Amino acid sequence: MSRSPSKLPISSSIHYSSSPSLQSDIASALTASRGVKRIESTLRHSLQSTGWTDNLRTYCLDLLRSGECSTYDELMTRIVKDSRPGGKGESDGKSADGTNGNAVNGETDRQIGGPRSVEEGGIQIPQTTVKEGLRVVRAELEQVCEIVD
Repeated sequence: MSRSPSKLPISSSIHYSSSPSLQSDIASALTASRGVKRIESTLRHSLQSTGWTDNLRTYCLDLLRSGECSTYDELMTRIVKDSRPGGKGESDGKSADGTNGNAVNGETDRQIGGPRSVEEGGIQIPQTTVKEGLRVVRAELEQVCEIVD
């Protein structure tokens, strides 16, 4: 089977993290094909349609107003930790500064058993968005890569 001259040959035995040139080639191919834009657009639409972006805005304002986070880095660390699907935050119920988590609507995420879902007013990334993200990334990769066993 001959490969398309526009597709990168990718062996299933190559580990993505072990090949920086492969990462660069894939990133370049996705950028050139506008795949990155389509992936971003799909994820943005999915997050907006679930209410996640509105919840994120409220969450950030609450963290900044309460003084729990005072720098961009603190805010980003907290957002990444509390937005992960299935994430539970710190195991001892206290944040790095010794407080009991985020006071959002009078309760902290840790007081109610971990990061809250979007439906509960939290910023945990919805599983529908994760699945949609995986679907679109795979579709875009298949446009620029040829998987070779």
